[in-house]
Amino acid sequence: MQFDDVAAILNRLDGETADEIESQTIEFKSWSGRPQSTKDQIRAVRESVVAFANASGGTLILGVADHKRTRAEAIHGVGDLDIDRLRINIHDGTLPHILVYPEAFDEPEGRVVALRVLPGIPPHTTSEGIGKIRVGNVSKPITGHGFAQMVSSRGLFDLSAEPVAQVRREDLLPREIERLRAAIAVNDGQQDLLGLSDEDLLVGLGLTSSAGVTLAAVLLLGSPSAIHRAAPAHEVIMLRMTGSSGYDLRKDSRSPLLSLLEEFEQWLAPNLSVVTIQDGFYHREIPIVSQLTAREALLNAVLHRDYVISSSIQIELHPDRLVFTSPGGFVRGVTAANLLRHAPERRNPLLAEVLQKIGLVNRAGLGVDRIIEDHLSLGKAMPRYRDVGLSIELTLPTATDEAFARFAASTTRAGDRLSLNDLMIVREIADRGSLNRISAAALLQLPEPAAGDALVSLRERGLLRAQGRGVHTSYRLVDAYQHLLSDGARQRAAGPLDQDSATAMVLEELRLRGRLANADIRAMTGYSRARVQRLMSQLCRSGEAQPRGRGRGAHYVPGTPA
Repeated sequence: MQFDDVAAILNRLDGETADEIESQTIEFKSWSGRPQSTKDQIRAVRESVVAFANASGGTLILGVADHKRTRAEAIHGVGDLDIDRLRINIHDGTLPHILVYPEAFDEPEGRVVALRVLPGIPPHTTSEGIGKIRVGNVSKPITGHGFAQMVSSRGLFDLSAEPVAQVRREDLLPREIERLRAAIAVNDGQQDLLGLSDEDLLVGLGLTSSAGVTLAAVLLLGSPSAIHRAAPAHEVIMLRMTGSSGYDLRKDSRSPLLSLLEEFEQWLAPNLSVVTIQDGFYHREIPIVSQLTAREALLNAVLHRDYVISSSIQIELHPDRLVFTSPGGFVRGVTAANLLRHAPERRNPLLAEVLQKIGLVNRAGLGVDRIIEDHLSLGKAMPRYRDVGLSIELTLPTATDEAFARFAASTTRAGDRLSLNDLMIVREIADRGSLNRISAAALLQLPEPAAGDALVSLRERGLLRAQGRGVHTSYRLVDAYQHLLSDGARQRAAGPLDQDSATAMVLEELRLRGRLANADIRAMTGYSRARVQRLMSQLCRSGEAQPRGRGRGAHYVPGTPA
């Protein structure tokens, strides 16, 4: 699995408390150097390690206190803690044994130890018999329901392929089987399936066998009573929001999946307002979200949800965004930071395989790519995925940037179809003003050399220009595409700000964001690295800013001027 960057996490302690930073894969613990506390502290560490191993793994950071809003207050260190002995104590005090990977960080505020924990083969317990699992930002005791949730969330078996004892073949509705056949014909599924009898079709798709009717069959074809008995958590709630919590239109559905898709599209269609843009002789109507993107998002939510968790899929249409929330966290090492590039992982493989065979989804795991590419090509802002503990949240911004939509359409007509990487880079530069290789790598979830190649490709095709040399090279839009820039990016692209304007902008951004790196300030002001250092030295001397971190983690936080 890919672990979180500890240095970057520690830098967040300026402006965020440790308990605010904690997540599914990050936990902090304070550490006392008193010998009489060591035994209890090691016991608590083992329990946290067990919780991570029973979930998706994570990083436990020792020597950091909760409820402190600066690094100086939060980091107190672990003193001369012997990390090799600690590793042995954890290994010997867990069953099955868990091998952690400790690393010490000598920070200015104190020595911090990070314990990397890989996902194990649960259930793990401490040698005292205590079992826990990481759920969101807390470690919870494992109950019977928690054990089922743990196994499901880890993908250790395919719940959708399990026969359901209380369901018979007669519980599968003929009209839904016909809808299944229609989906194969319309969506270019495996056409040879259409020549099979109903019984052979169900067996050929793996939905039924001599062992019985699978959960996937119930979800796709089951009667209301069968769904209620076999999958009581199956429900989608659709809300048209009027504010942060109020709504004026609601639809609840427990229908079989193919019927559910139709119901969703019928619910959404009347709410799809459009913007008409003109591009030369061409007129194009752009909806707030395309039916393709919306359907793909719902299919992803259905495929990857955890049917052990007794929560509904929720869809909220806000004035400025469409939000899908699906029960169940990311599976087996997948995170929001590697979602684009991680090998496909599915919580319900049989259900995914059936939907692939009937032509509704792509087996290669391209649903996320398709959502982002389609959405950006319509002039929308970047979709955002977020792990919110027991759920995954996808937010699709719905405002249309008409200039960007015209650009994407005209570029495609000219024969230079923009790839997903191209769209993401140009959209980011349009919003920020510039992008370097390091930032592009984080954006694209690619190694720096590959991200650099993507930037160079756009430069060679005449869309970007380079500024600077080596690792400090930044990329901006060429003059022909300056109209794509946001107001903030256009101001920064116009040239370096005067000293007073730059100072005011930096202080305001520090207030709003809590931290800024040298690269952030260069992008905002148009200054060189050396000029930013001079500016920030003045602000640090006056107490209006404070430096934090070293190397790539170096940044500035708000100060406390006299």
